[in-house]
Amino acid sequence: MSTTQEETPTLDPSLASTPFDLDGVSAILSKITSLSDGLKSGDHERRLKLLSEARALVQAIETPREKMLMDMWAGIMTIGTLRIGYESGLFAEMLKDGGRPKTVSELAEATGFDPVMLSRVMRHLAATRNLTETGPQEFALTSFTRAMTMPIIGDSYVTADLALNSQSQLPIYLRDAKYNPAAAGWDPTNPTTFQRVTAASGEDPVPLFEYITARPGVAKAFGNHMAGSAQGTTRWMEGGFYPVRERLVEGCVSSDDDPAAVFLVDIGGSTGHDMVAFQSVYPDAPGRLVVQDLPGVVAGAKVGGRIELMGHDFFEAQPIQGARAYYMHRVLHDWPDDKCLQILSQVKKAMRPGYSKLLINENVIPATGARWEVTSLDLGLFVFMGAKERTEGDWHELLEEKMGFKIRGIWSAANAVESLIECELAV
Repeated sequence: MSTTQEETPTLDPSLASTPFDLDGVSAILSKITSLSDGLKSGDHERRLKLLSEARALVQAIETPREKMLMDMWAGIMTIGTLRIGYESGLFAEMLKDGGRPKTVSELAEATGFDPVMLSRVMRHLAATRNLTETGPQEFALTSFTRAMTMPIIGDSYVTADLALNSQSQLPIYLRDAKYNPAAAGWDPTNPTTFQRVTAASGEDPVPLFEYITARPGVAKAFGNHMAGSAQGTTRWMEGGFYPVRERLVEGCVSSDDDPAAVFLVDIGGSTGHDMVAFQSVYPDAPGRLVVQDLPGVVAGAKVGGRIELMGHDFFEAQPIQGARAYYMHRVLHDWPDDKCLQILSQVKKAMRPGYSKLLINENVIPATGARWEVTSLDLGLFVFMGAKERTEGDWHELLEEKMGFKIRGIWSAANAVESLIECELAV
């Protein structure tokens, strides 16, 4: 039985304006000082620890009131104003002339923006440290808003409609299901929360990826968001992560022996950003490199080099038989187990026993200490797909118990949120 507001213990109202943990500030500052001493640009693990402590410092100093207003006022409006700055061309205009400070009036003239509204937008962006206020009605870009002129960052904010409209309905969905969808007999995959929202707005309540594919602009922005989310993290093929040469290259059939031999197939690979990264690290990898996704997705891809693009629906029979490795990045987390089994069965049929490997590049949720990237994505997957991120136990159940693969290992790296799971056909 849930606790009603009437049953909630009464707290002193002054708690709303009391900092969370002033007593802990000194200890946090000591950690920050220690981590910042000798910090180098390439020390990603140390930088992430420092970032975590910096956020802990803000949380210790903030009051509940400030936290609430930052989330409910500033946070939501900041997403909107950043999108305005990107889509209107404001940030691109500010980047010109070496990024020198510019006045509201000259930016309004260059962009066609109403100067009064532009001033209001830029004031908020400056107040949230996304622009630098260099004088009265004069602003300059920060490092972040400079980066927002790149589609792999800026286009993420174009996809905000998908995220905000649907995610805001999760509390209502759970409330209406009395916080137990299964007990209420609800199937979270049909309809998903996303489909409920699109239906309520008068649109055809199709699944997420069908919705995206039917809208080329949204599909392009979503692809850029996926590429942007992978920037700066250690990729599975890089040093210190998965031993590509030992696990894949050694014992592989080379294209010299068989020109048709395929080394790596990226299933559901979007516009090929993962394969482009792989090719840059292993330009001498033997065999063909193939990226597969729906025809409408790969049609706009620009990959170069030896990479081949192939239109393919991963629910259909896999056209490439006997490749050295079949790779899937953020594919299975989009689907519940029954759909994953359909996808994996097509790969399994194509694999050559004792030779082919299945590589799954996904989050593996730890027993404790899960990172915010994983927890937020986990709930987002429920909203959009009725799916989830998986624990190590979930992966063993899906891949070994249900699908009949043998997991040969799970690799990860210090600066990587995701892990790499290597599977083979069970003997």
